[in-house]
Formats: sequence, structure tokens, C-alpha cells
Amino acid sequence: MYYAIYLLGIIFWILRGIGGGFGNLINYMDGFTCMFVLIPCVLILFGTGSLKAFCRAFLFAFNKKEAPPVSYEESFLAVRMVLCISALFGCLGFLIGTFISIHSIEDFSTIESLGWIVRDLSVSMISLLYPLLIWSILLPLCFILRKKVLSSKITKIPK
Repeated sequence: MYYAIYLLGIIFWILRGIGGGFGNLINYMDGFTCMFVLIPCVLILFGTGSLKAFCRAFLFAFNKKEAPPVSYEESFLAVRMVLCISALFGCLGFLIGTFISIHSIEDFSTIESLGWIVRDLSVSMISLLYPLLIWSILLPLCFILRKKVLSSKITKIPK
């Protein structure tokens, strides 16, 4: 329940931060960049067989399902894997966009070329936005799962 309150609060806070409404979200949407970050996350979940564990993580966060400690740990590792891959591909997208913007400038002697680089960099920074949004959604989930993993290990330690 607390996780749902967090999600609603973070959505409200992000919308307030960008100017108040869904209309301003258009400035931050880029389908290709979003797919550049999300598709590797889905592929790694499929490739490692962790898609079920990742989906179960959300059930665990809402206390909808009770499971053995191994399931909590699998879900925790799946969420951490998505956090790492999203950060990796977000940074990779930013670097690719930065290199392309610098490479596209032919004449560095004018002040206009600096203006174009700054404009292009603002577009390539969208690649960093999507992993940050993924992190803001999944990081509390990671802490919830970590707490459940640790609490299940503490109860099993003999005295």
C-alpha cells in the first residue's frame, strides 16, 4: 500500500516539476530513446529467465503474495538487473547522441556551432531521463525486496 502511495506521489511530483500537466510531457517523449532503454531490459529478463520473478516483485511490494525467501531473492536480483541495464543503456544512448551531435558540426569556429551542440545535447539528455524514471519507480521496490530477503535470513539463523 505504501508503494502505491509512493508511485502516485512521484507521478504528481514529476508532473508538477515539468509544469503541471500531461500536455508538457510531449517535450520529454521520444519513442526511439525509450525503446533503446526498455528493450534491453526486457531482453535480459527473457534471456535470464527472470521475467516472472520481476513481475512477482510488484506483487510482493503490494503484499499480495507470500512466498519462500528464494522467491524474494530472485525478484530482488531481477529488479537490480533491470536497474543496472537501464542505467547502462541510458548512458550509452547519451554518449551516442553526444558523439553524433559533435560529429555533425563541420565548423567549430563560429558561435552558432556551439549553439547547435547545446541544442543537440539537450536532446541526447533525454536518454538519461528514462533510466532515471525507471530508477525512481524501481528503487523503492528494490529496498522493499531487500528488506524481505534480509528479514527471512535473520529468522533462519539458529541461536
